[in-house]
Amino acid sequence: MDEMNGAFEEKKRRKGGKRLMQPEKAAKVPKVPRAEKPPRVPRETSGKTGKVVGIVAGVLVVAYLGLGAWASASHKIYPNVMMGDTNYGGMTEQQVAEQLKASVAQAKGAGVDFVLPDGTEVAHVSLDAMPEYVDFDGLAKHIYNVYGCNDSFLTAGAKYLRALFKPQDAAQVVDAAYSPDLMENLVDTVCDSINCDPVEFAINVTEDGKVSVTKPQDGRATTDTAKDQIGVYLNGAYLSGGDPSEIVLEPASEGGVYDVIPAQEVDLSAQREAVIGQKVNATYDKETGAVTPGHAGVEFTLSDLESAYNAAAAGETVDLPNATVETPDVTAEQLQKVLFRDVLSTYTTKVGGASGRRANVKLTASRITGYILNSGETMKYGPLVTPFTAANGYSTAPGYLQGKTVDMVGGGACQASSTLYAAALYANLEIVQRTNHGFASDYIGLGLDATVAQGGPEFEFRNNTMYPIKVIAEYYTSGGKDYLKVTLRGTKVDDSYVKIKTEVLETIPFTEEIVETDELAPGERKVEQTAYTGYKVKTYRNVYSGDGKLISSTFEASSNYKARNRIVLVGKSAAVTPTDPITPVDPGTTTPTDPTTPVDPGTTTDPGTTTDPGVTDPGTTTEPPVEQEKPGWLDTGLDR
Repeated sequence: MDEMNGAFEEKKRRKGGKRLMQPEKAAKVPKVPRAEKPPRVPRETSGKTGKVVGIVAGVLVVAYLGLGAWASASHKIYPNVMMGDTNYGGMTEQQVAEQLKASVAQAKGAGVDFVLPDGTEVAHVSLDAMPEYVDFDGLAKHIYNVYGCNDSFLTAGAKYLRALFKPQDAAQVVDAAYSPDLMENLVDTVCDSINCDPVEFAINVTEDGKVSVTKPQDGRATTDTAKDQIGVYLNGAYLSGGDPSEIVLEPASEGGVYDVIPAQEVDLSAQREAVIGQKVNATYDKETGAVTPGHAGVEFTLSDLESAYNAAAAGETVDLPNATVETPDVTAEQLQKVLFRDVLSTYTTKVGGASGRRANVKLTASRITGYILNSGETMKYGPLVTPFTAANGYSTAPGYLQGKTVDMVGGGACQASSTLYAAALYANLEIVQRTNHGFASDYIGLGLDATVAQGGPEFEFRNNTMYPIKVIAEYYTSGGKDYLKVTLRGTKVDDSYVKIKTEVLETIPFTEEIVETDELAPGERKVEQTAYTGYKVKTYRNVYSGDGKLISSTFEASSNYKARNRIVLVGKSAAVTPTDPITPVDPGTTTPTDPTTPVDPGTTTDPGTTTDPGVTDPGTTTEPPVEQEKPGWLDTGLDR
């Protein structure tokens, strides 16, 4: 030690001494190289360090053994054993049981909110509803067996140190107290609240005439393990005095309790195009017989839609600004109440002629009855009844070919079209196309007939009312006579009615032609061809209010019927005296009769009951005559 102190003092002296200054102009003396210092020998300290480490280790071992012995003998819970906010560290088994009872009592006044990651609450459970399922003493013993100082002093020391520096979650152990059967109702309630279908995008018209847009939102479906997970959550909160009061439910992709059901992606431009448009009234579905709802007319800009959509929360429905809505005139509810409620018109004609002709009239009636026209639709007669062939069920009956009467298939088929035309006029419906016969028909009045043939001409009318119309055609026999009645059923919106006035502009008389023949006995006479008087006719439609006041009088159609001469065969060698032309009585302006009352064949059925007050000077309202020339067998009279 003295040697060490002497060396230290010598070193100190050398450092602290003054520095010697060099004399002026002293001669330079060559430097002598210093001898190299021998390498320093390290001090011998390893032995001393080892002694220190050994001492420290010994102290630690003694301390650990002491800690283990103390912990093992304490019979208490290791430190920092947590359940919620409650620290069970340092408690005895009995104290744990008492604390569990206190926590459950506290939980009875609390509740748990189950929320989504965005904070949206999906369920709330009041812990008052939890069943009495806890065995407090048994659970306390279970906790003590896991976290209690009941191990050997070596193990107890290690557990104590681990708990001291790393808090333990006792909830992982108390999950054993969870009773799925007893908590099933509560757990199912939470699961039902989690489960939901996706909210899909929608644009709707509200009852107050506004347009709303719904922003889509993903749906949720609980996983197979969700019930157990939720039950464990509730069990933990129950035993922790209501802590935590809020449980965040994560999706299955994050280890949570539900799968995400994505909502459909939205093309706002396409959605707008699908909604905007004019109003559409409710209609009748001809296939199902049900009423099809209409929809309002809607208009809004894409910019307004995008703004409202972006501002809305997922699943939220908001009103669309600046949208215009035009409600339909006829809703499904309204239509259901008045569907085919009223008789719009009825027209009846008498059916005569050969049995084949009667059969054809009956067949055409069966093919148009039940036909329904929604508002705005038209009915074409031809496609419903043609072709006029035997294969299509038609019989042979008298008809006209190039002005001659011959037997042909389908004769009489136009009586139904004529009766339907008259019914459409009296129902005040729009006539799209109609052509009169070549000769005046004996089963219906002048200007009220409509001829039809495959390939044209055609009869077509439109339902210009707001409600569906049904055609009902009935072929029946009464008093030994056959009749065809056409009824149009729909919905009347007022008490107006129609009268048809027929104005005869010109009457064209027929003449009698005498043809000598060797096929008859001298002087014998036989009518080869019956005669028809020709007419040029105008028809007017007059609409009256329920109290008989004229609302409107409109020109309906011109009808030109050709005259046909009578041809009489006379046996030769007899004196033949030609007869004078027969001049028919000019029918003039007809006074219509009731359209529902058929008249005998050979007379003109002219519906209506009064002279039209709307045409005061028929001569000033004439239209240029239009010749209705029709080739071949289309030039029909009795047949069609």
